[in-house]
Amino acid sequence: MDERTVQFRVGVMVLATVLILAILLLLFGDLPSLVKGTYTVNFAFPQAPGVTQDTPIRVNGVLIGRVREVQLDEKVGVMITAKIEDKYVLYRDQVGRIGGSLLGDAVIEIVPATMVRPHEKVTDGETLQGLVAKDPFQAITSLESNVSIALESIARTSDEIGQLAGRVNRIVDANEPQIHRIIDNTEATITQLRTAVANADSLISDPAMKENLKRTINELPKVLNDVSEAITGVRATMQTADRNLANLEGITKPLGERGPRLIENIDRAATQLDGVLTELSGFTRSLTNSKGTVSKLLNDPALYDDVADTVHNINQLSRELRPILDDLRTFSDKAARHPEQFGVRGLIQGNSGIK
Repeated sequence: MDERTVQFRVGVMVLATVLILAILLLLFGDLPSLVKGTYTVNFAFPQAPGVTQDTPIRVNGVLIGRVREVQLDEKVGVMITAKIEDKYVLYRDQVGRIGGSLLGDAVIEIVPATMVRPHEKVTDGETLQGLVAKDPFQAITSLESNVSIALESIARTSDEIGQLAGRVNRIVDANEPQIHRIIDNTEATITQLRTAVANADSLISDPAMKENLKRTINELPKVLNDVSEAITGVRATMQTADRNLANLEGITKPLGERGPRLIENIDRAATQLDGVLTELSGFTRSLTNSKGTVSKLLNDPALYDDVADTVHNINQLSRELRPILDDLRTFSDKAARHPEQFGVRGLIQGNSGIK
């Protein structure tokens, strides 16, 4: 191989190396940020495990920028400065969440914030809040103590289950005849239940029974309506009875309030009535006394005849005195009308004597 060929091959190798280096610089170096437009966004994290310069920043798995600087901050913990491409827009209702894979590579995912914030675009240099997703290895480590406690609890539970099984076995051994008897009774009960179900099925499958059952079901609304009407009538009767009782109470209440005075008046009236009856009894005895005037008048015919004659004479005398009384009445009337006729002038002038 001549020297010119070797130099050509070395030149080709150097040119290829330069091209590959340029391509790597374009893909992973600062040149893309110089070529593409970016803006700065800061993220405030309490901690930033695994985050370094050039850590990717993604939205729904899409790379939108990279971390440019990681600094400790006394107020928030860690302040991360990132460069975001201009074609991707972040909003104030989003936060950065640090996550990682099982291999330990960190990534910042942009996710919606849990707190309500305005949906406004982030300006250059603005700061967004950040949170840290729990590391799977840390989660497994924290679960180790809980797993040991759970295993101990399972072991205790297994021991208790074994003890319970032993007690159950002893109980079964001690009561084996009774258990067999219970099983036999259960089988007999199941047999009787099957028989009852079969009888019920045969009864229900009877066409006449079906017809009667259907008629009963059809008449059930009418019966319920009649019962409702009866209940309504009973309710009305009870309301009437309540009103009557209320009216009766209105009558008996005053009687109850005036009861002592009414009883006193009744007692006094009864005493007076007893006195009147006593006097009436005495008067009756006087009338029925054989020596009394009324008894003699009723029992002595001669005395009755004398009294009858006397009454007859008085009636006759009154008839004879009636003309005289009429004349006296006429005379008194005339005297009242013409008193002057009883003077001298009355003696001189005559008068017919007619009223």
